[in-house]
Amino acid sequence: MYTSRMLADYIEELCDTFNDAMCVTDRNGICVLVNRRHSELTGIPKRDIVGHRVQDMVLHGVFDTQLNSKIVETGQDVKSVQNVFNGRRLLLDGHPVLDKKGKVAYVVTVIRDVTALTDLRREIAAQKELLETFQSLNNANGGSARYPMVMQSRAMQRLCAEAEAIADTDATVLLQGETGVGKDVVARRIHHESRRSSAPFIKVDCGSIPENLIETELFGYAPGSFSGASRHGKAGLLEAANTGTVFLDEIGELPMPMQSRLLRVLQDFEVMRVGATEPRKVDVRIIAATNKDLGQEVARGTFRPDLYYRLKVAVLNIPPLRERRGDIQPLAEAFMAYYCARYHKKLSFSEEAMDVMCHYSWPGNVRELENLVQGIVATAKRGPVKPEDLRGITAESEDGEDNLSFSLPTLRGHSLKDIMKSFEESVLDRGLRQFGSISEMARQFQMDRSTIFRKVRDMQARRKRPEKTRQGANRHPRSERSGTGPGRHQDR
Repeated sequence: MYTSRMLADYIEELCDTFNDAMCVTDRNGICVLVNRRHSELTGIPKRDIVGHRVQDMVLHGVFDTQLNSKIVETGQDVKSVQNVFNGRRLLLDGHPVLDKKGKVAYVVTVIRDVTALTDLRREIAAQKELLETFQSLNNANGGSARYPMVMQSRAMQRLCAEAEAIADTDATVLLQGETGVGKDVVARRIHHESRRSSAPFIKVDCGSIPENLIETELFGYAPGSFSGASRHGKAGLLEAANTGTVFLDEIGELPMPMQSRLLRVLQDFEVMRVGATEPRKVDVRIIAATNKDLGQEVARGTFRPDLYYRLKVAVLNIPPLRERRGDIQPLAEAFMAYYCARYHKKLSFSEEAMDVMCHYSWPGNVRELENLVQGIVATAKRGPVKPEDLRGITAESEDGEDNLSFSLPTLRGHSLKDIMKSFEESVLDRGLRQFGSISEMARQFQMDRSTIFRKVRDMQARRKRPEKTRQGANRHPRSERSGTGPGRHQDR
């Protein structure tokens, strides 16, 4: 049978099993016991502290504070922070041990590493933030009530069929489309339909992260790689998404140095943390999105051609909302249902209001439609929503899918050639506004890209010429000399 005397023989061994450091002093401040963890944290061997007064060790600069005196004086628990000569900051938690007369006989101080606790809190906070990101982005149906995947139009039906076919592979995907068309919704749909659906889906907005932070956010950093860095290092988003999908939104905004580093990920599926010497293998699928023509960016020298060709494996062009008007009503109704539930209201669109919305051009695409519906629901008191409630939205027939009306130039005084040239320029102007790029114009107009490029180039060159030069070129030479040109003849 074990006795208290036998237990006392093993007290040091028992204390050595504790994860926290421990120091026991008598009422005079003489250290009588420290465990192994105490020596590890402070760097002070047992022989150099046991039998010594802790007050003397403060005087000699071994550490800057001790709790013994205050605890003996007050008989109460005391907490403090201690700086040790080896650079560590320690959290001291002192407790009095009373004798039978109620006086302090010993002081037991439990010691924890403040630096380690701070790093642990940071890691927990980072993991919590990352988990929240996963929960918000990696939803079960590839979309959400707020961002529905509407497929009423033929254009979106074709797109969804292509997306589902691509999802079965691990091919890199490039999503192209105007701002607000729903590129993130399509990306989530591809992820959900893939074998990676149970793994993380992480969206990275390349245009919103400051250039000085994007490297560490994407690739992480090694321990002590820069001032303020965690001594444990940090995994980047590419590592955090391992076995899952990384969605690089607005890839065209990625700085050139990061483009070369991303290229390595696509080539070798390796990431190199900032300050590290060895790469780490990752298993991620890259989906990139842009509202720019990356081919033109390559020509301008703002985007790496090798990265462009690595991204250009499976390309999906998401049409703007004005080209899939069959999706406007179901999208508007889905947004209406979502925000009515959120704001505890009951509203609906009148037929007249819906007709106006279906004939509006929506330059901001799905995002503009959502913002409109949210504003209506937030401010409306009762329904149904009428055309006058649409906050300035009006039908624009000139932007209808099948409407080809344009403003014709003045016919008087102009040759048919000049009139046709002016009409063509109107078409080119509108095409640039509507389609956003020469490549998309060529596809929509069913013409060779080089032809469209030449026509736009010539148009812009003509407009750069001085006004008098253009006027002179449009006049018939004979008209200037004899006054018998087309304009003079018609004026008679």
